[in-house]
Amino acid sequence: MRIISLYPQYSEVTRLDRMPRRYESSVRAERAGENRDRLVSAAHGLFLRQGWTMTTMTQVAAAAGLARPTVYLHFDTKVDLLIACIDTSLSEIPVRDRADYQAMGKGTPLQRAAAAARWLRGAYERSASIQRVLDDAAVSTPEAAQAQTRMEQRRHDEFANACRLVLGSRLPPNALVDEVWALGSRAIWFKLAECGWSPDDWEAWFVRVVLDATRTHGAKG
Repeated sequence: MRIISLYPQYSEVTRLDRMPRRYESSVRAERAGENRDRLVSAAHGLFLRQGWTMTTMTQVAAAAGLARPTVYLHFDTKVDLLIACIDTSLSEIPVRDRADYQAMGKGTPLQRAAAAARWLRGAYERSASIQRVLDDAAVSTPEAAQAQTRMEQRRHDEFANACRLVLGSRLPPNALVDEVWALGSRAIWFKLAECGWSPDDWEAWFVRVVLDATRTHGAKG
């Protein structure tokens, strides 16, 4: 009697069954990305309308049309979610890859200063309001205060590199970076807006700030 073993067939079926389902994996990844985007968009609107304290993760999930546990699949804390909102509003690509950022390294000193003002104005028009929520959160939430400190250091680093571009790749003096960083703060952006300044007014003023600072401190570098 001839006996035909079924083991090879069984093992082949098992092997195929255990192969990675790449299509299903890519679909899950795409869906996860879409869910994350929905959560960030919903949170952004809620934070701006209700502020830090009144906005809850449950509300964010409801506004996004998702279950509450889904929020925590993407963000461990409300601070993490707020930081994601800020990063998304700042730029969808690394800031130093942006054409408006790189423009600070081209042209005459006046053109470079004007590019710096346009870049910062654009960043504030996109993100200053949501960053203000972090400023408010930092008053009462230690984790938010730590995140604010990290983001301010990152902002200082970007201002230092921006000053380097404006100076023509020379290392900027610390005093120059500190002055432009301080005068270019979002606190002053909001304060001047409260005084009736338009974005055009602020941009023209900040061109003068950059030119004055580079002439005063840049000459010493």
